Order: sequence, then structure tokens, then C-alpha cells
Amino acid sequence: MPQIRKLTEVSRALTYAATLDEIFHLTVQHAADMLGAKKALLMVADDAGLLSLRSSVGVDVRRLEDVHEPLSEAVVARLADLLDTPTESFLGVPLVVGGAIRGILVVIRRPPSTGAEQDEWLLSALADQAASAFEKTRLDEIGEFREQLIGIIGHDLRNPLSTILLGTSILLQKEGLAERETEVVRRIARSAQLAVRLIEQLLDLTRSRLGGGIPIDPRSVDVHDICRQVIEETELAHPDRPLRVDMTGDLVGVWDRDRLYQLLANLVGNAVQHGAPRSPIQLGVRGGETEVVIEVTNHGEPIPPAAIPSIFDAFRSGRTILASRAKGPGLGLGLFIAQQIARSHGGAIAVTSSESDGTTFRVRLPRDVAAAVNV
Repeated sequence: MPQIRKLTEVSRALTYAATLDEIFHLTVQHAADMLGAKKALLMVADDAGLLSLRSSVGVDVRRLEDVHEPLSEAVVARLADLLDTPTESFLGVPLVVGGAIRGILVVIRRPPSTGAEQDEWLLSALADQAASAFEKTRLDEIGEFREQLIGIIGHDLRNPLSTILLGTSILLQKEGLAERETEVVRRIARSAQLAVRLIEQLLDLTRSRLGGGIPIDPRSVDVHDICRQVIEETELAHPDRPLRVDMTGDLVGVWDRDRLYQLLANLVGNAVQHGAPRSPIQLGVRGGETEVVIEVTNHGEPIPPAAIPSIFDAFRSGRTILASRAKGPGLGLGLFIAQQIARSHGGAIAVTSSESDGTTFRVRLPRDVAAAVNV
């Protein structure tokens, strides 16, 4: 059927349209062509629900350029009056985007004696294709803007935060500060460090969402040294949370040291945040023949089984499904980034949780990341 083939061609053209204006222009052109109309127009509603002209064929745009009509059944009569055209010459269908009417597609021709139902179906099919392309382009633009915004904020905030951290470091080394002043400076330093971590997480999220994953620089690394660093920092910041450590076997491999530190710090920090107060945290590291396995276990309220499938999702830690579990600051990106780091090394991360055994995050890392990734 020629009309079906034409619709297929239109769908392909709309798919490759680069901008919303191009989508609207192609839609109006094809509507006039396929229905043999000399005039066609497309109006789109703004956030306030007012329609304005976005594209037209054969229409005197000067009559409609200042028109901002509410989206209602009376719009056709209003357009007919402005264009000095009988309402029976109008055939219009809504543009439905995301379940909501966002516009109207209209052709103006002589009242057909036959085939009106088929013409309406054809125009509706064309409007549906345009709406799908409209929604895809709009979402792409929103996504691109969001990624750019996150990247810009991340980069532009680093310099002032670095200056704040340098200043607090100098002040803390200076003699003569009173106890109260010293505590204020420490709070400023902790807040700045938290902000830096959040920015780093946002940048990592941006990189992973752009499809490249989290970049790594693999070199020969001893996990034992990384664990010691994380343990010392955790014991200093949380003296009430004892760490029980068990490291066995060969822990040397080819990995990105900074990323493994970030992964382990995220998991231990998660255990501190969500474990029962003053309960111990177990850190186990085992070196096998081809891989190293890292386990971080905390005790307390288990993760609900329904939440486990989404525990590694960005901005949605499964534990925060219960409001009582949202205990600390952050974006809900720590576990997501830990998963991305493990994947970038050709490894994997999983979680098990029960009231009797506690919650355990288990990371498996192949010894040679280059060989694992290229498999």
C-alpha cells in the first residue's frame, strides 16, 4: 500500500532529524503531501498550555505569529476565523507526547466527500510518529544538558574547594588557635572534603553514563597497602567502629591503585553508615591463583530482598527505600561507583544480606585487568 510505504519513509526521516524544528518541518511537509492539502500547520503547547505556531506550509504566518491559544476544542474554530477558512476544511489530530497532549497537527483542504476516516487515520499515524521523534529528541537534549551541567559544575568547583582545603590545612598547623576555633576549622575541612567526594562521584557518573565506563590506569599494586590506608583512615574518623581484618595469600596484581582505594573506601564507608552503632566491621581479602576476593561485612538491619536488585543503581541505594536507613549525606552513588570500578577491572561485585550473617559486599578482581578486559 503506497500510504504505508510513505509512512515508513516518514518514520525513517523523523528518526534522523537532528532538531525539533526539523521534526516539525518534516511532519508538516509530509502531512500536506500525503493528504493532498495545500495548507498544513503544527502548533505546540508551552508549559502554560498555550499553543503557538511551530511550522506551516502554505499558511500566512503573519496571521498566526502572535497567536497563543489555550489547548482546547475551540482552537480549530479560532484558527478558522484567523485564516478565513471554513471549519469543515480543517482536519486536526492531537500530538500526544508521554501520555499528554502537547500540540495539534492540522491540514486544511477542501471538505472530502469520501475517505475522511482513512485521512484521519493517516494524519494520526503521522502525528504519532512525530510525537515519538519529538519525545526522543527532547529527552536526548535534556540528557546532554544534564551531563554537560554535571561536568561543568564538577570541574569549576574543584579549584575553590582545593583553596579551602589548603587554607584549613595551613590554619590547623598554625599554633595559637583556641580549641573552639580549631574545631570550626576542622568542620570546614570535613565539609570541603565531603564536597570534593561528591564532585568526584558526579564526574564518575558522567563518565559512565557517556558509555566509556570509569577510566583506569592499571599498574602493579599490592592490595595490602590499600587496605591499610583505608583501615587507618576509618579508625581515625570512627574510633567507635572496630575493624576486624583478615588478609591472606598473594595480594599483588595489575590494577588502578586510586580506583581500588575508592572502591574499598566506598564499601567500608557504606558499612560504617548502615551497620549497627558500635558494631564491628569485617574486612577480608583473599589472594587466589587468578583473582583476589575482597569482602566487607557489617551487622545490623539487613537489606530488604526486594531492594537488592537495585542496590547498585545510581541515586538509589536499596537501603534508603526504608526512610530510617537514610542516615548520612551523599548522593547514593557510592555503591554504583564501586560496581563500575569493579567492572572496569574485568571484575564483579555482589551482595548478600541476612539478619544472622549480616550484610556482605563481595568483590572479585582478576589479577591482570588487561587480560580480563580483553577476553
